[in-house]
Amino acid sequence: MTTPKIYGTAGSRAIRSIWMAEELAAELGFDYELVQTHFATETKNSTYREINPNGRVPALVDGDLRLFESMAINLYLAKQHPESTLAPRDAAEEALATQWSIWALTEMEDALITVIARHPNIALFPPDPEREAEALATLERPLKVLDRHLADREFLVADRFMIADLNVAAQMALMNFVQFDLSPYPNVQEWVTRAWARPALAAAQGK
Repeated sequence: MTTPKIYGTAGSRAIRSIWMAEELAAELGFDYELVQTHFATETKNSTYREINPNGRVPALVDGDLRLFESMAINLYLAKQHPESTLAPRDAAEEALATQWSIWALTEMEDALITVIARHPNIALFPPDPEREAEALATLERPLKVLDRHLADREFLVADRFMIADLNVAAQMALMNFVQFDLSPYPNVQEWVTRAWARPALAAAQGK
């Protein structure tokens, strides 16, 4: 049996899948190899493009499987380890975990990138106050949805921290780079702060 390989670095979207792998490592002794792959340089060569033709990170190689997209990788790892507390226990939990994972990408990611890439802490692009204001306004709707959903529950889907929580909290981890103000959404703030405090995330960030 080959050891699964995750390609990427902690300072990229790959942190989402590294976090998942570290959760499984802590809980189950899951063994994986992190292949340090920088998104700006090492993803451009033809060898890596055979793994992920998009030239992005993360990617997963598990035996004959080549898989890209962080959320898909994490859902796959959960499916491969049904004994984990992060894995869905039935079809309903699996569907809801998929729902929230897709929701995080479609409802928040573009607006978050717009804000973060122009923040002084990151400065990938010149400031654009009009675009930033529009992006912040766009984020209000999904954050309100999430805040209402968490009003009477501790976790997104189940009675425990699971793959749905990890995927959404990992996508929102971009907010840490810019000290994003979540105080208008107290339920979100409490939930995501607990998620970000998990030891497996700290382990992933140290990779």
